[in-house]
Amino acid sequence: MDRASEEAVGTKTASPAGFYSGGETGDVTAYRSGPVDVRFVPPTLRADSQRIEIDGWSTSAPTKAQDYNATRSNKPTSIWWPGPGDVDSDADGIGDLVDLLDIERSLLVYADAAMEAIDDRSDDDATATLEAFINATTKALKKGDRLERCSTDVCGTIQENVETVQQRAGDAADAVDAGEWDSARRSIQQARRIVQGDIERIDEELANNPLYEGTDNTGNNPLYQYLSGEPTIGEHFVVSLPDARVRGGGPALADELTPERVLTYFFGERDADSCGETDRTVAVHRDLACRNLLTSTLEVGDAVGSQLPGIDKKDIRRGMTARNVAAFGTSGGVVVTGASPDFDGSEPMARVTGRCCYDGQTSPLIIQELEAWGGETTSGKGAVSETFVVPAAATPPDSPVPMPALFYVRRIVHDDQLLFVGGWQIDDGALYENSATLLTTDGPNLVAGVTRSDIEDGGIDLERMGNDDGVVRKKPGRTKYSNITLQSQYDPNAEYLPAGAHKACRDDGEVYCWGVQSRETLARHDTGDCDDEGGDIHPSAVITALDAPVLHLVGAADASNDVKFKAGAELSKAVN
Repeated sequence: MDRASEEAVGTKTASPAGFYSGGETGDVTAYRSGPVDVRFVPPTLRADSQRIEIDGWSTSAPTKAQDYNATRSNKPTSIWWPGPGDVDSDADGIGDLVDLLDIERSLLVYADAAMEAIDDRSDDDATATLEAFINATTKALKKGDRLERCSTDVCGTIQENVETVQQRAGDAADAVDAGEWDSARRSIQQARRIVQGDIERIDEELANNPLYEGTDNTGNNPLYQYLSGEPTIGEHFVVSLPDARVRGGGPALADELTPERVLTYFFGERDADSCGETDRTVAVHRDLACRNLLTSTLEVGDAVGSQLPGIDKKDIRRGMTARNVAAFGTSGGVVVTGASPDFDGSEPMARVTGRCCYDGQTSPLIIQELEAWGGETTSGKGAVSETFVVPAAATPPDSPVPMPALFYVRRIVHDDQLLFVGGWQIDDGALYENSATLLTTDGPNLVAGVTRSDIEDGGIDLERMGNDDGVVRKKPGRTKYSNITLQSQYDPNAEYLPAGAHKACRDDGEVYCWGVQSRETLARHDTGDCDDEGGDIHPSAVITALDAPVLHLVGAADASNDVKFKAGAELSKAVN
């Protein structure tokens, strides 16, 4: 039977791979991955009514922080609410209230801008800001399903008030056209008072709800308390499988493990009933099939979950509809961040390359299907696919509640093996004012084959390999920082960012990462309220690389599993 399986399947062996752990980081706050968990995760292929087991390995590591709240001056906000996992259980209406709070805060920004323009008696500015204000109220009224679904009396009051606010803004616009500035000011003052009152009503409603416990994520809020301790703020993983195919035109792992199928191995309930049972041609190891590869439980919202048939409806979080993703091009790479769905350049899921967009254009993020990994880029002896980025809710094992996160995964073909590399990172922009999580890339991952002697001798020079792998990188930062999560005040010239990274307030006036985090930040951009150099303004960034170097054990086909286990945990020792 062993000889038959050898003949039926070509490549059967695989070896562990993992991210390089990074070098010295200087003064920037650095969160390094914790101890590496190495597992043997062999899948099986079906051929001639037989199940043939082949090699499979995984490495993973969590990223921990110490008092994550204390590392920033940014104030917490309340635009994030993960919501219950079951659509039918959101009777408390907290998710709708938090969404409405973001809408009302954006209306307040427009009202203040209109007031300033009217006080300056600027025809053009007053007309423009009032038009934007009226458009925002129209958009808010189109979200009437949230108001109707919300079970509190506050929501009914808010719907009536938004209609009144729209009328008062219209009155102000008519007064400006007639040159009646005092009348315009009275109308906009009335509108602003109504909006401010609605914000206070929502604040009070949320503060009194035991499930939410406040609108500023402080005090007794369980997520704030968790982040004040030693929270898990991200995880990384690499799964190594042979690029195996049943001879004679039979099934291949590469064909079966599509993005759709791989994503279902990370999102949803852990150890669900019958999770390891399948009649499919390719059966992955139970740790993948039962979503146990990472320590955290990950869930997605409606927009992504509806595209993944393998995810049960009860594992889709309705509150996740509050987040999308957006990508921005620079002269040397791409920056991906979480975003409000009201930003026209955002999508529920992104697929990006290292060099997909230039001249400040957002990347094409619409995903038509999840059956292919997209284009591949050669990096040394590896072929690196595009990267899928998905907004998620992550619940570490010691966290009482989910936190907003950005999940990412791509496929690398190297040494006749399939490497599925990725992880998740806390979505800072959903939690803190004037902050954003930036997933950055300036090309494909550097893939370094390392031998057991390299691990013993530390003989790998990543910087030299980066210069010789055929990929032009304008900055050397990636081989230095690797997958270390960095947190600091934003500096577009930092070596760990792609070349040509924009300032937080772009010179060309286009919106950038900090301006797309919520409806409120979008409103501030629309009204020209962007200042990244003021005394009290300190844009913060949490940065993780999509293109961190990957170390892959090679020349170990005949090595024992014990040898591979040890090597998989010590791959970073190969780097000098």
